[in-house]
Amino acid sequence: MDRPESPTAEVSPESSAVQVAEAVPPPIALPLPEEPAAPEPLELLSLDSAEPEPALASEEEPASPPSPTTTETPPERPEASPYRTLANLAVGFVCFFLLVRTFAIEPFGVPTGSMAPALIGNHREAPCPRCGYPVTVGAPTGHTGDHYSNVGCPNCGKRVSLADARDLNGDRLMVDKNVFNVRHPRRWEMGVFHCPDTNDAKEYRKIYVKRVVGLPGESLTIQDGDVYANGELLRKGLAELRETRVTVFEMAYTPNPGGWNQRWLTEPVENDPRLPPTAARPSEPASNSVVRGGELFLDANNPEAIAGVIYRQWNLDDRKEEPIRAWASYNSRSGLTNDVPPVHDFAFEAEVQVEAASPDAGFTCRLFDGVDSVSADVTVGAKANGRATITHDGHGPLAAVRGVSLEPGRTHRVEFSFIDRRAILAIDGKDVLPSTNPPADLPAVAKRADVVRPLQLRARGCRLVVKNLRIYRDTHYTHSGTHGTERPAVMGAAEYFMLGDNSSCSQDARNWSVAGVPEGEFIGKPFLIHQPLRPARFTVGGQDRVFQTVDWPRLRWLH
Repeated sequence: MDRPESPTAEVSPESSAVQVAEAVPPPIALPLPEEPAAPEPLELLSLDSAEPEPALASEEEPASPPSPTTTETPPERPEASPYRTLANLAVGFVCFFLLVRTFAIEPFGVPTGSMAPALIGNHREAPCPRCGYPVTVGAPTGHTGDHYSNVGCPNCGKRVSLADARDLNGDRLMVDKNVFNVRHPRRWEMGVFHCPDTNDAKEYRKIYVKRVVGLPGESLTIQDGDVYANGELLRKGLAELRETRVTVFEMAYTPNPGGWNQRWLTEPVENDPRLPPTAARPSEPASNSVVRGGELFLDANNPEAIAGVIYRQWNLDDRKEEPIRAWASYNSRSGLTNDVPPVHDFAFEAEVQVEAASPDAGFTCRLFDGVDSVSADVTVGAKANGRATITHDGHGPLAAVRGVSLEPGRTHRVEFSFIDRRAILAIDGKDVLPSTNPPADLPAVAKRADVVRPLQLRARGCRLVVKNLRIYRDTHYTHSGTHGTERPAVMGAAEYFMLGDNSSCSQDARNWSVAGVPEGEFIGKPFLIHQPLRPARFTVGGQDRVFQTVDWPRLRWLH
C-alpha cells in the first residue's frame, strides 16, 4: 500500500514514537496521518521490503525481540499412513522386479525330465521300502498306464510303487539373460533357447533347456555313449563331471535286511608286493568287520600289510552279478533289460577317515572301464612327505604331484574319476594335479567290455574308515535320431549342438529337422536352482499329511 513520504516511513513504528515524545510537549497532540486503524504487522512489512533493515540493527538502539504474541507456529505435518508406505514399497518392488526380469534375470520352470538328474521336471518321489533311497519318477508325457506302479530303486533294485505318491512340481531356475551378450556359449554348460525344429509346429520356438555339447564349425558324432568333435573325444573337467554324473550306488542307504555285504568282495590281507608273495586266496563277500552298516573299515595297520575291497554290481533279488547299464529309474523302466546299453565311465567319491598309520602308508582307489584300469595312490601321513600318483595300470604313471596326503586324525573327501578316458583326482574339493601338468588322458577306444566290478579300494600300512561312499556313471548319449548318429552333425559359423542329459528320453539336436541351434535363439544361461521340491510329512490327528517343501541339498549354483 502507498504511504506518505515522512521520516517515519524509514523506521519501524516503535522507534518513531520515541523520537516524537522528546520534541513535542505532551499537551499538544500531533496530527495523525490518514492511515487505516489497524496497520499491517511488522513481520509482513519487513518481508515485503526490498530495502535492507534500517537502524534497528545499530549499537545505540538494539532491536527489541519480537513479541511472543506475534510469532506464528508452523502447521504440524500429518503422520504418514503405514499402509500407504507399504503400498509404495510394494509398487517399487514390482517395478524393480519387472525391470530386472525384462532385461537381466528371469525365472523358468522345468516341466519335463530331459535334463534329469541335473534338473528334475514334474515328478513323484517316495523312499525305497528296503534301503530308504529317494526314488524319483518323472511325470508321463503320454499314456500313464503303470507308469508309477512298478518302479525300480536305482540303488538296491527293489520294486517300488509310487501310485499313491503326491505330484511335485519341477525345478525352478534363475536364468541370466545377458551372459551370452557378453560372451559365447561354452561347452558343457546349460543354455535356454528357442527350439529350431521347423518340422514340428508344436515344438518350433518352444523354450528348451539343454546342455551345450558341440561348438560352431565342429562336426559331431556319438559313439559308445561319448561325443566326438572333428574325430576327437570330448572330455570333461572336474566341474563338468559333477554336473553330469549319475548315481549308481550310495552306500549310506543300507538295505534292511541284508546290508551291503554282498556288494563288496574282501581281498584278504596281503603282504606288501615288494615282499615275497604268499599263497593266493579267493575273494569272498565282505564280513561284518569290514562292512558295518553304510561304512567300510579297511584295517591294515601294519607296515607290511594291505587290505582291500572290490565293488561288484550284485543283484540283491536275483543274487547274481550284472553289468552296469545306462538305466534311469526316473524314466520308470520297471527293470533292467538287455536293450539298455552298458556304461563304461565311472567316478568314486567318499569321506576317508584316517585312524592310524604306519610309516610309508598309502590309500589306493582303482577304476576300470572295460579296457583299462587307472589307479590313484595317495600317501597317508605327514603332508610335507606326501605324494599323489595317477597310474595307468601296467603301463606306468600318468601324473604325480608332491605335498598331497591323507593326514592321520582327519577326514578327507576323496574324488576319483575315470570318465571320457581321463583320470581326475580331487581331495577336499580341489583337483590335486597342478594346472601346468598335462591331463591324465588315455587314447579313445572303439569298443569296451561290459563292466561288473568298476571300483577297488586298498589301504596299505594304515587303518581307514570310508564313509558316505558313492559310485557314479557318466551321462551316456544313446544312439537315436539321425544327427550325430546316422551321419555327422555339422555346425555352422554360429550354431551349437544341444543335448539333454537324460539321453534316452530327450528330444534334442539328434532328432530335430536341423542339428544346430543359432546363437541368436539363445535366451540365457541357468545359474541357480532356486526352488527344488521334495515331499514332506507331518501327522495331524493320527493321520499323515504330505506337502511340498524345498529340497535344500539340491538348491545350488549351476556351473
